[in-house]
Amino acid sequence: MSGYTIRKVSELAAEYGEEFVNNVTNSFSCRFNDEVDDFLKRNSLDFARRKVSVTELVFDNESQLCAGYFTLAVKPIQIPASALSSTQRKRVERFSKLDPSTESYTVAAYLIAQFGKNFNTDGNVISGAELLAFAINHIRRAQDEVGGQIVFLEMEHGNSKLETFYGNCGFNKFAVRDTTENGKPITYDQLFLFLK
Repeated sequence: MSGYTIRKVSELAAEYGEEFVNNVTNSFSCRFNDEVDDFLKRNSLDFARRKVSVTELVFDNESQLCAGYFTLAVKPIQIPASALSSTQRKRVERFSKLDPSTESYTVAAYLIAQFGKNFNTDGNVISGAELLAFAINHIRRAQDEVGGQIVFLEMEHGNSKLETFYGNCGFNKFAVRDTTENGKPITYDQLFLFLK
C-alpha cells in the first residue's frame, strides 16, 4: 500500500491557486452520493475561507491523485438521554447538563461533515476505514489542543451498508433529523463516537 499526503483545500489554493483546486475537485466522483461531490466542488473552499469548516484532501503518493476527502467542523448537537447508556450519560455530563424540558444534552462536538472516496481513481486506492481514520486522527490533534470527546456525523436514513460500516468503526445512532434539500424531504440518522 502506498502512503498518503493530506492537504487542506485552503492551503492548496494559497500555494497553487484556485484553478488548481478546482481541477482537483472537478476530477472527484463519489459515485454514490451527489451531495458529497457537490460540497467538495461548490462549497469546500468557500466554507474554509469563512472558517465554517475545514476540508482535507487525501492524495495517494504513488498516483498523486486525490483518493478521498473529509470535512471537519465544530457544532452543537442535542443527544437525547434515552439514546445513552448510564455510563455514556456520565461521560456526557462532563461537558453538559441534562435539560429536563427536552430530556437531552446539548454538547459541542466535532462534526465529520463530509466524507467520501474518489471513484474516478482505482476504487481500492484507499478504504473507507482508512479515510475515516485520517479524519479521526485530525480530530484527535484538535482534542489534544482544546479538549472535547464527542465526534458525530450524519448519514442518509435507511442505508444499512453505511450503518454497518459506521457501527463497525464504533459509532452509535442517537437521533434522526428530518430536513428538506432541493425541495425534497430527506431523513438523516445521527451517529456519535466517544474519543478517549
